[in-house]
Amino acid sequence: MPSDHETAPDPLVAAARKAADNAHSPYSGWRVGAAAVFAGAEGPPFVGANVENGSYGLTICAERTAIFAGVVAGYRRLLRIALTCTDAAGDRVRGIVPCGACLQVIAEFGTRDTEIVIDGGGTFRLADFLPRPFGSDVTVPGRGT
Repeated sequence: MPSDHETAPDPLVAAARKAADNAHSPYSGWRVGAAAVFAGAEGPPFVGANVENGSYGLTICAERTAIFAGVVAGYRRLLRIALTCTDAAGDRVRGIVPCGACLQVIAEFGTRDTEIVIDGGGTFRLADFLPRPFGSDVTVPGRGT
C-alpha cells in the first residue's frame, strides 16, 4: 500500500485515488482512478475508474470515464486531469501514462497545454505525450478545408 508518510497529494490526485477504489479490475488487478476539471464547472471534479471486461476491447480506462462524465454534464473544455494506479499488490504504479486512446480523447476536449498530473510521476502537458494529435483542424481529403 502507498506510504502514509507521503506529503498530502494535490486535491485532484486525491479525488483520483478515491475514484480508483471503485475500479472493476478482476483481470489485471490494476486499480486506476482519474479526476478531470473542465472550464466552467463548479464543485468537485468529474471522476472515473477503469472498468475491465472479459472481452478486453470493451474495457474502458479511468481517464475516459472521467472525461465522458464531464462531457455528459455539458462541459467541453478539459483543463486538467489526474490519474493514479495501484497494482494487484496495492503498490502505487508511478510510471503510468495515459494510453493512446485516452490521449486522443484528452486532445478532443483539451488543448496542447491541458495538464496531465500523474500520481507520484509529475505534471505534464498533453503536448509532452501527443505532440500532433488528430483533430477537427486536420484537413481530410474530401471533407474540405
